[in-house]
Amino acid sequence: MSITPHTRAATQDDVFAMEQIMRDAFAQSYATFMPEQYVREWYDANTASRTVRIGLSRAGVAEIMGRIVGFVMYTDNTITELWVDPAYQGQGAGRALIHWIEEAFRAMGFPTITLYCYEANGPALEFYARMRFRRASSFDSRDVPGGPVRVYTMLKMVSRLKR
Repeated sequence: MSITPHTRAATQDDVFAMEQIMRDAFAQSYATFMPEQYVREWYDANTASRTVRIGLSRAGVAEIMGRIVGFVMYTDNTITELWVDPAYQGQGAGRALIHWIEEAFRAMGFPTITLYCYEANGPALEFYARMRFRRASSFDSRDVPGGPVRVYTMLKMVSRLKR
């Protein structure tokens, strides 16, 4: 039996769960392909806590049976963070969050969604391709400790442009 995730805007009550999801997902993804120096600095700087607290007003969460299993954050028309609890990956939370953000961006009048994804993050690139994001460009990020690393700019149309 498959349960459809419920999505909603994030609240202050969600902070701890969001931070934990980000740490757990980071350990299973970024920590496996990013330079060791970057991973060490990410943990040392308590990046999960800072990121969640700074971006909370522009975030949505996915819940399954009342448990927060993923979240998305954005600025303008750009997804800045998308994390799903590793125990719930492949169960529709990421898809639900993309649909939630598409609706939010349409309501704000943005015709496209932009996001950035590391070339080495194969599972994320495959997920974004299934969600109909397309690679628009790439660049070498030199601000990653131990880098540079290749980054793709990904785009998706969410509404038609007005003529």
